[in-house]
Amino acid sequence: MVSQPRGESSLEPALPARAAGETDSIFTLTRSHVRMDARALAFLALIVAVGALVRFWGLGNVGLHGDEKTMALPVLHLLQYGTPQMPSGFLYPRAIAQLYLMAGSVLAFGRSEWAFRFPSAVCGVVLIVLAWAASRRFLGPRWSLALAAAVALLPGFIEDAQTARMYVFLVTGVTAFMVLLFAWERTGRPVYLAAAVLEMAVSLEFHTLSVFAAWLCFLPGLLRRDRRMLWLGFLAFVLIAAEYLALNHWISIQYPHDVESLAGPIANAPRATGAPPLEWHWPLAAALPALALSWLAIRPRGWLPVALLTLSLIAQVTRLDHVAILLIVAALVVARRDGPLQTARLALYFAVCVALGAAQVAYLLAHRAGTLPQILGLLLGWPSVRPYIVIAGYSWVAAGVAACGAVAGLWRLAHRQPLPDHLLFLALGVWLPLLQIGYLRWDIAPRYAEAQIMPLLIAAFASAQWAVHWAAVRMSGHPAPETGEPLAVRWGSIALAAVLCVLIVNPMRLQAAVSPTYARYPDHIGAAAFVASLHPGPGDLIIAEDTLMQTYYLGRVDYWLMNRKVAAPYMHEVDGKWVDVYTDTPLIGTGRQLRRLVETRDRGAIYVIGDGARDQGGPERMLGLGIAQELASPPFRLIHVGRDGLTDVWKVDPPQRSLAARSGADG
Repeated sequence: MVSQPRGESSLEPALPARAAGETDSIFTLTRSHVRMDARALAFLALIVAVGALVRFWGLGNVGLHGDEKTMALPVLHLLQYGTPQMPSGFLYPRAIAQLYLMAGSVLAFGRSEWAFRFPSAVCGVVLIVLAWAASRRFLGPRWSLALAAAVALLPGFIEDAQTARMYVFLVTGVTAFMVLLFAWERTGRPVYLAAAVLEMAVSLEFHTLSVFAAWLCFLPGLLRRDRRMLWLGFLAFVLIAAEYLALNHWISIQYPHDVESLAGPIANAPRATGAPPLEWHWPLAAALPALALSWLAIRPRGWLPVALLTLSLIAQVTRLDHVAILLIVAALVVARRDGPLQTARLALYFAVCVALGAAQVAYLLAHRAGTLPQILGLLLGWPSVRPYIVIAGYSWVAAGVAACGAVAGLWRLAHRQPLPDHLLFLALGVWLPLLQIGYLRWDIAPRYAEAQIMPLLIAAFASAQWAVHWAAVRMSGHPAPETGEPLAVRWGSIALAAVLCVLIVNPMRLQAAVSPTYARYPDHIGAAAFVASLHPGPGDLIIAEDTLMQTYYLGRVDYWLMNRKVAAPYMHEVDGKWVDVYTDTPLIGTGRQLRRLVETRDRGAIYVIGDGARDQGGPERMLGLGIAQELASPPFRLIHVGRDGLTDVWKVDPPQRSLAARSGADG
């Protein structure tokens, strides 16, 4: 039978009856969606109010930054001409609904950074309510309120809500999808599943990364072993995949270039190293010794664990350590289900694994295959584990608690004990999507893992809730308290939920998120205002590192200054010239090209506006090929430093003034 946890007042008395044909499950199903009393609803209202306050508090503190420019420019065209187009003329196909919301906000409040970000802030407040609603599938009232508070105050969510980009809509859309999916599971009414599929179509339009949440369609059917739910979930999965493919194709044909080319260079991927190639006979030669060692280590448990351990060693030899670790975990879980393992023999197996790994590192270092981090990445192989590291950056505490819950689940599985259902939710909502993302791309920006943050947070709180219940049962010596929840357990769970919320939020980072300053964001608007105050004439030239941002603020940019190798994915050819795909601004891609422009005799003054938001590659990457050296030499003069201390403005005088100044110096 499906076991039911008891002993928490936050859990319903019973689950809906299982459908005909449903078989036994290995999961303990949480009794969810308990009716909230007036006091709990008052707490929720207070949390939402606080969440709204911190999102609107510093909404207009700083100028546009990051990719907000790619939203602001089509919004301006939408307001003036009725279509969301870039200055170069192509329809901007991403988050079109948000572009219309931003346009409406500008009409209502006037053109400002605050107005551009207003829809994101409102969406961020809605996210708090939806997160609470979704979490009720797994969490009792006190835990769901703690999660709502964490969502309201998590710095990453606040920053998203204060940014005119689609990532807050991405997280909110995925959360709304889960709410509808859980409603289908709870009621069995297909109308909720149909609504979830339609909602996902909307969420995909905001950002196609929503598609990775589609794995959750299988959650209700797998948990309840209901064939009808499994088939309906599979149908929903196929429809969502079709929505994604159609939308992604439409987006790709709108761009003048291939969208996938925007990935840019990969600095630490396995394929980027100069490692000597793998010889085909190495795995073949390792197969027989690996089989012998695996048989010695775990032979009393049958051939399946032996085969898994053998494949693990072969995977390690072929530089697939990530796969090797998964195979080892699977082998140990399967073997332990039949009784205790022999530690000494397994220690020998792991010693060989460590020795093999050390030998591979030494071999690759000797062959100059790359730096140590690159070599470790090479050995981990595909799929990449970096998406797991990236998502943990939003909250290491949440990631750690969820990981501990997963380890506890593997331990229970190995001991033939039922698993909490939130572990399947964690696998489908976080682990599997990140594994898929890691297969598609080695290194990702943090925002590309945002669709998995809400399932991670819910799973972390569910793991803590389950741990409290498990501890209460262990202390009482009974499967569940007979007379309700003990007072000590109640207050202990309240304290733990509050502490977990605080640790996940990390108050040390909260102030910077609530009230952003130019200590964290580039001062594009200040640099633009300074140049505008100099009243450049029609013959003067404006050159910018961030051509989109300065096109928005100044109305025109004459040249785009960027290392041509870095700029290549963002360029297309127009009338024989290579120009920026978004604004059709011609590129200056080398120091030599910049010098030739300076030496032009019929020009006016030249103003060069830097970009304080350079990535980790720094000036050497963005302003490489001699550009940085030219900016540091005469006749360039640094005339302005932004409030961020990084966004600089240089000036080159017109040729006549430069000649007069030189003549005066000679005299």
